[in-house]
Amino acid sequence: MRKFFFGLGIVTACLVVAAGIGVFFLARGGMALDAESKAYVDKSVTAITLDWDADALWQQSSPHFRQMTKQEDLRNFFDAAREALGRLVATRGATGQATISVVNAVKIVTANYTVRAQFEKGDADILVGVVKNGSQWRIEGFHINSGTLMRSLVGLKS
Repeated sequence: MRKFFFGLGIVTACLVVAAGIGVFFLARGGMALDAESKAYVDKSVTAITLDWDADALWQQSSPHFRQMTKQEDLRNFFDAAREALGRLVATRGATGQATISVVNAVKIVTANYTVRAQFEKGDADILVGVVKNGSQWRIEGFHINSGTLMRSLVGLKS
């Protein structure tokens, strides 16, 4: 009986060490994905909103985004954003994180970030959802939260 408990103790210790190593590698991989996706979002948002370049967003968008959005509608919306907010002055960096999901043995890597941006005529929070296709990140969602933009769209003065 003593040998059984000794063997069980050894097996349990090995499982605990293996689990610890697994958690370490998952955490390290998660931090790398966070850094990679954050850098992509920071770079993309700056390139897109510097002068509200709808083509830049379209080129970096995912197939799902393109399926759900008409390119002409995107251009019209960006024209309105350019008129209401003006050119990009500064961003305060993206905040958010990447997530790994496994559905039906398929790994899906997504990330959601908020970028606080200052424009010539007002501020905005830009919410960006990205998905990793292979080795490339693609924009899945691009939402602009701005009181200045909303007032302009409904025809009110600031």
